[in-house]
Amino acid sequence: MNKKKTYTIQTLGCKVNQYESESIACQLQANGFEPAFSDALFAIINTCTVTQKAGMQSRQLIRQTIRKNQNAIIFVTGCHAQICPEDIQTIDGIHYIVGNAFKHNIVEQIIQLLKEKTIPNKIPVIQMSDILKHKQYDHIPLTHMPYRTRPTIKIQDGCNAFCSYCIVPFARGPSRSLSEKIILEQIKYLQEKQYKEIVLSGIHLGHYGQDFKPPISLTDLLNKIMAIPNSPRIRLSSIEPQEVTEELINLIYSHKSMCHHLHISLQSGDDVVLQIMNRHYNRSFFKDLICRIHRQIPDIAIGIDILVGTPGETQRAFENTVSLLEQLPAAYFHVFPFSLRKGTQAEHFKEMVPIQTIKERAKIIRLLGDQKKLEFFSKNIGLKQTVLIETISKNGYYGHTGNYIPVRIPNSFLKQSGQIIHVVLKKVLGLKGMEAVLENTKDTIRFYQ
Repeated sequence: MNKKKTYTIQTLGCKVNQYESESIACQLQANGFEPAFSDALFAIINTCTVTQKAGMQSRQLIRQTIRKNQNAIIFVTGCHAQICPEDIQTIDGIHYIVGNAFKHNIVEQIIQLLKEKTIPNKIPVIQMSDILKHKQYDHIPLTHMPYRTRPTIKIQDGCNAFCSYCIVPFARGPSRSLSEKIILEQIKYLQEKQYKEIVLSGIHLGHYGQDFKPPISLTDLLNKIMAIPNSPRIRLSSIEPQEVTEELINLIYSHKSMCHHLHISLQSGDDVVLQIMNRHYNRSFFKDLICRIHRQIPDIAIGIDILVGTPGETQRAFENTVSLLEQLPAAYFHVFPFSLRKGTQAEHFKEMVPIQTIKERAKIIRLLGDQKKLEFFSKNIGLKQTVLIETISKNGYYGHTGNYIPVRIPNSFLKQSGQIIHVVLKKVLGLKGMEAVLENTKDTIRFYQ
């Protein structure tokens, strides 16, 4: 076995997957491994399976990684590995197929292979368990994120909701949470490393702490984070509408360290389709929630997930979704076409929507989303915002405001990324952004998507 300790990690999917991959990379680097773009000693592919397309892309990524690392020991993990290990097993060149319950052991296994100078068999070893019975939170600590100015911390895993269209509970298992103590320690550590903003993520983020005895809420955790002196800016990833409580809204409104940004899942604006989806709210509840948030926090960016083409979505049902979205003070939409996943309740539904119809409906909502984005930009004209500088290019510095507006800043006065500055937003420049000035100067700032 080659003595040079190199690795590569390829990742598809959500922020949780990204966090786990970066945590594995941190562990490998702490044990003397170096990243490599090709010809690595070990290659890890962290897959996604949320849609049929994601599964296909995962298999493509596996093959590409094998071609670039022909002498590597190959680990395939993640949600597609959990759901479809037999499909992955047919790909030549894989050594280990690791389910989500064993993902946190990959680094230990790599170190052991290196120590024993073991060359695995050509037949893949499948390390799998019944994830639906998995009750333990498997923490992979994050020590640094060298390529990010806005690190993510995974504080929750799994989902108990079992929406009729969704494969995620079968891939991730039941909801389970990381202890408050570890989260607070990790935030303080990242704060010491000069990170100015942290994203809290999870598969079902709003269910954080409900598995504890006694249970606690996400807001309980946030209050303890806010008590950290000079707490970094905190941003929440996607959350369910029922879990956006008055307490959470008040916390976002009242504390300067909470980003004015929520990404909330609607999925459908039709009550019948919501029932088909096994979503436990109706359009009236969602409308009242979004309008209530906006009244209290006028500059907040509210992103909305919409799933188009669920079986049983009639033309009238789709029109109900459009009419609801037209009424909401949203900043942007994430639009997803329905994808049939084997093993979900939707597999047995009969009233399938034609693919072409799904594409047409998705296009309509995306165009409406463009309109909403322009309206959101216009309403921010004249407002003061803070911007986290994230990346540097020959054209300047790029970052995001607390309410999720991307910004470009000329590089005449900043020495490095990772800083937060104050700006005033001045002018809309189409869908790509706005124009702004530094709060205390006449320097022009432009931001682009």
